[in-house]
Amino acid sequence: MKKNGSIRQQVQRLLFLCSVVSLLLLGGIALLGMMGARENSRQSGYEMGEEAALTVSTTLRTEAEERMQLLASERAAQIGLELQRIADRTDLIRSEISWIFEHTGDYQLRSISEPRRENAGKLVPQLEFAAGLDRGALAQEIGLMANAQDIMLQVARQNGEGTVISAASKNGFTISVDRDSAVRFTTPDAVSPAPFDGTSRPWYKLAEQTGKAVFTDVYADSFTGGLRIARTMPYQVNGDFAGVVVISSYLEGISQLVLNAQAETCFVVDKNGQLLFFKDEAGMLKSHVQPQMDLRTISNESMVKAVSNMTEGKIGACTISIDGKDFYLAYAPITQTGWSFAAALNAEDVLATEAKARTDVLAIAKENIEDMDAHMTKVILAMAVVIVLIILFVSWQGRRMGDRFVHPILDLSDGVREIASGNLDKKLDIRTGDEIEHLSVCFNAMTDELQSYMKNLTRITAEKERIATELNVATNIQESMLPSIFPPFPDCPDIDIRATMHAAKEVGGDFYDFYMLDEKHIVVTIADVSGKGVPAALFMVISKTILKNFALTMTGEDDLAAVVACTNDQLCQNNDAMMFVTAFVGMLDITTGKFTYVNAGHNPPLVYHRREGKFSYMDVKRNFVLGGMDELTFQQQEIMLERGDKLFLYTDGVTEALSEDEELYGEERLEKCLNGMDVEHTDLSGILNTVQKSLAAHVQEAEQSDDITMLALEYKDACEMEG
Repeated sequence: MKKNGSIRQQVQRLLFLCSVVSLLLLGGIALLGMMGARENSRQSGYEMGEEAALTVSTTLRTEAEERMQLLASERAAQIGLELQRIADRTDLIRSEISWIFEHTGDYQLRSISEPRRENAGKLVPQLEFAAGLDRGALAQEIGLMANAQDIMLQVARQNGEGTVISAASKNGFTISVDRDSAVRFTTPDAVSPAPFDGTSRPWYKLAEQTGKAVFTDVYADSFTGGLRIARTMPYQVNGDFAGVVVISSYLEGISQLVLNAQAETCFVVDKNGQLLFFKDEAGMLKSHVQPQMDLRTISNESMVKAVSNMTEGKIGACTISIDGKDFYLAYAPITQTGWSFAAALNAEDVLATEAKARTDVLAIAKENIEDMDAHMTKVILAMAVVIVLIILFVSWQGRRMGDRFVHPILDLSDGVREIASGNLDKKLDIRTGDEIEHLSVCFNAMTDELQSYMKNLTRITAEKERIATELNVATNIQESMLPSIFPPFPDCPDIDIRATMHAAKEVGGDFYDFYMLDEKHIVVTIADVSGKGVPAALFMVISKTILKNFALTMTGEDDLAAVVACTNDQLCQNNDAMMFVTAFVGMLDITTGKFTYVNAGHNPPLVYHRREGKFSYMDVKRNFVLGGMDELTFQQQEIMLERGDKLFLYTDGVTEALSEDEELYGEERLEKCLNGMDVEHTDLSGILNTVQKSLAAHVQEAEQSDDITMLALEYKDACEMEG
């Protein structure tokens, strides 16, 4: 008992002495450090407040400029879209007239009346002649062109109030659609309308001289005085100039886009620097707005420089000063006409916002510093209290440790017995510093390892189930991104499309796509991304999105190679994974059967010509793959499809499918399979199913090694369309 008491007292004294000395040393050091930290924090807080205020001010100014630039670009794009609609509708009428004269056998001669007084205010088609014209000699040409009056009337209704559409023949007669029947009569008692020679009009001469589609300059309507703009373009018959088509519209719709812009001041100038229309609630332009005035001739140097950049088709932002006031000005071009849209913001509004933001940030910083100073004071007081409590606790704990020091062997014996009985949660807590403590540590480590093993086994099982679930969701997402509604275009009976995609893993890198560019062009795509699984699926999404976005910007059939080249350049950017994609992109003109295509390292498709009665591989130039090297030029090809012809597109997962004996399916077997069926009486779904069954018979029980994607397109004949 004396020995036990001696040990207890020694342990208590040693622990108490060490604890008190350590706490006093650490407490003193901490107190000095905290006092210094409090002063540094106060100084840093004020400096950070100043920096934050400066950052907020700069950010607000930058955001205001970016917001104005975005507004200018978006509004310019909207105006450009309105003008492009006029251009597209003009081209539609031009195409219809050229088609009529190139297929005269498909049309009957129709009649069309000259202007009548009772049609005043009504949107009607009417026929006008130049003076002294031999009308009888032109009867057949007039009768044929009269077939275009329906589409001209329909376009005029779509284009809105005030639209005038005219088709002027080089032979001196003009077919127009408008509401101005009465103005054709020069006097109230005139019986016949006044002669009208369309070939003498400025819009006719402009189209004849340039030989292409152009917008006229803005002009005042001869009857109402309202501002108009016209889209004029020549039409041809058998490759020769035959006349001019023009659509003239009021600028009220475009003017409304300017007036509705979310800016106090905005305006549009033409390529000559003249104001077309504007909104000036801030009074920025009030001292400069004069009719037919070139804004590049005013005395304000900053305004002149901005307008000069606008007339040159540039996009940008600048600060200008007018009448002692500063404005932020952003501008963007309207490419269709050479105009430019600009939006301005009073700099005082931005500066007032900056000043308020700076004041608010500094107030918050000051409040935070005061809160931090009060908090540090409380912490110092709390430390003193904690030190006293710790000293009391150490004294009490020292007595307890002395009492427990004689029981480690009994504790070890009891603990080992319980662990041996299967209680792995039992922990031996023996702190003797000798071999007994080491033995208890070994037993604890053994139980920890057993528990860790069982927990890891449970976690790994759950993780595998989670991954399987996420891959299933990814599969569903990828499938939903591919067109899956067939037939895809019920309003377009000229074509039919069917497609399938079977991934080798949960998600794949193959994809197909098809969409209408306009009423007569459809784009089809099939592609294969390098690699498998999730990386290929991600690259597939990027490739599909970029290719479609560029395709939707096409303005003509000759742009397809440029679309593929732009897609390749975009995919090459930041392609650190060095992935690539093979692709076949084609565009079908459903009115002519012209199929334009570009092959980027992809397998050649097969075409079924109805007149030949068999499938054969297309002649394709294998350009380089997409994403492998930027700034490449891609060659564009074309073939003519007849009604009843079919296309079969596929990825290399079809021809490279391996059997159990590791034999490739091959291109010859694919061609033989397609030609082995009754193609004329087999729909597209049947063709795809037949190829799929042939693949399954070849592969048998072998594991699918690559994604399998197929797409079939049929250019339907007249009988099928009526059916």
